[in-house]
Amino acid sequence: MYFVLFALLLSVSYAAAAPKREFYVDWESDRFVKDGATFQYASAGMHYFRIPPQYWENRISAAKSAGLNAVQTYVAWNMHEPEPGKYDFNDMLDLIGFIKAVQAYDMVLILRVGPYICAEWNFGGLPPWLLSYPNMQVRTQNEDFMAAMKRWFDVLLPLIKPHLYANGGPIIMVQVENEYGSFGCDHEYISRIYTMMHDTLGQEVVYFTTDGKREWELNCGVTSPILATVDFYPLDNAPEILARLRRHQPQGPLVNSELYAGHCDELKSRHETTDAHELGVALDYLLSVGASVNLYMWHGGSSFGWGAGSTDFNTSFFTQSYDFDAPQSESGDVKLDKYWAIRNVTSRYFPGNKMPVPIPWPRLTGISLKPTLKGYLIDHMTLLGSHKLPLTMEQMGVFKGLAAYQHTLEKPIVNKTVQIDGVHDRAYVLADGIFVQVVKRESEVNFTVSASKTITVIVENMGYIGFSKAMLDYSAEYKGIKGVSVDGMAIEMWEHFAIDIENLSTISNGPNGTTSLEQNRLEYSRNGKKLLERGPAVFVETVTLQYDQLKDTFVNITRAWSKGYLIVNGQLIGRYWPDAGPQYTLFVPGVYLVEGLNSFTLIELQSANLTIEKSVYLTDKPYIDGPYNKTA
Repeated sequence: MYFVLFALLLSVSYAAAAPKREFYVDWESDRFVKDGATFQYASAGMHYFRIPPQYWENRISAAKSAGLNAVQTYVAWNMHEPEPGKYDFNDMLDLIGFIKAVQAYDMVLILRVGPYICAEWNFGGLPPWLLSYPNMQVRTQNEDFMAAMKRWFDVLLPLIKPHLYANGGPIIMVQVENEYGSFGCDHEYISRIYTMMHDTLGQEVVYFTTDGKREWELNCGVTSPILATVDFYPLDNAPEILARLRRHQPQGPLVNSELYAGHCDELKSRHETTDAHELGVALDYLLSVGASVNLYMWHGGSSFGWGAGSTDFNTSFFTQSYDFDAPQSESGDVKLDKYWAIRNVTSRYFPGNKMPVPIPWPRLTGISLKPTLKGYLIDHMTLLGSHKLPLTMEQMGVFKGLAAYQHTLEKPIVNKTVQIDGVHDRAYVLADGIFVQVVKRESEVNFTVSASKTITVIVENMGYIGFSKAMLDYSAEYKGIKGVSVDGMAIEMWEHFAIDIENLSTISNGPNGTTSLEQNRLEYSRNGKKLLERGPAVFVETVTLQYDQLKDTFVNITRAWSKGYLIVNGQLIGRYWPDAGPQYTLFVPGVYLVEGLNSFTLIELQSANLTIEKSVYLTDKPYIDGPYNKTA
């Protein structure tokens, strides 16, 4: 009993002696205060959901070695709540594990919880199932949206509260929405989100908004009493932009929440790069005037799975790689020009850094794959029901990947003109099981078809819009088709199917036997390549690896292939599109490989030339800056 009493008194005395942890804004002095001292940060932007958890430590330690003292990350609502009320915080989504990894390196964390995050991520981080609500208007005070957000915050915010800086964790700041001034101008909407956060997290964390540099963006985004921050590029006029921010918020610390250390890539466009010297100059200026800054991105990572989103009205789509030309590459190598541009600056403002420069990891290379045809998607469709007119994919409850529509003809059609209306985003058309046409969203076309039994339309969702007011326009944002007509007459009664490509990598049987039509089929083509006979297909190769070969690698998918998805050992790596460029390699982390047999599955949607040697191979070098084709 005496020992217990002594221990209790000792713990009380320690608690009384321990200094109070605090982080707050000193508005009058225009500064952050951390534990009684002025605090300025230079943070590393990285997204835990784009990085295998086994690599978090590497990415965080590399950032610290560059002299950065903080980490900034978004929280992707759509990943954590893939279905209403079903939550996932495992593996790459172990948010608390990431928070602890940051703290282990004695760095603080800026958490951008949204609910909207942009990030070139699918639907800007919002769950696409929101679009199943008939009157949904995202990022507004629409009550369905606000209720869904509140249910999510009721799960998320209590999880992170114990990890606020005041509670012993690393989280010093939490963002309210994201770049809202570029989207809307409803300050009450921002205030309602702030109230939701404040009701759970309290006032011992700093809340902030981030907006673009333009007057109208700041006018609509800055909302009292939340700290306002801004984002801009290294070559932008920093003094002018900071002065503009000061006019909107006369007091408080200055922050650039996104100093762009690179730029994202879009399919069908050139690979973007930025200058290291210009980045260093901009960082130096911001720190010299007392501003805090986040490098967006320090490390971009990969938009694994269905992560890559699209731009305004789905006219273009982001690459699977989110390398961003960031100081730390997609695979974890530091780009020494940008690395030293940053470290040479931070050493003057945050002296004492003695950490070594990160060295590259060895990679797996020199293995050629020869995938063989295992089956066609048309043979692996799951019937959902029949409807008079085509439903959207959202109405089917299919929010990612592929779906299909099939109509059985009452009588054969011969050389008839077919029109598919409202293709979102890309359609693969079969007549009696024969692949006859690819229809893309940007240029829906009429084409001639002969068929005696069925018309099948497989539709690909290539990612939801993640930026701008286009997100409000559901008529532009749905996935699927609106209708099909033959010689101007609408076809009615369609069977609707889901296609789960993530469960097709284990197909072991070969393709079904050919039909009589295939013996004399026309050679339908796209981009000068012969279309696959029976439509989108599954190709598989298995490779035996030894333990010492379990290293990071890049899978180079050449132009012998056209467009599709790569799955490695059941893990959806993401989409490939060598017909479009500029990305030709997909990063496969070594932790996705296993000792023994490894399966590499290509879900090819258009065409494949299996006669070409080395059409798919493993390499130690990325190829994300190749030629591109705007008409793919």
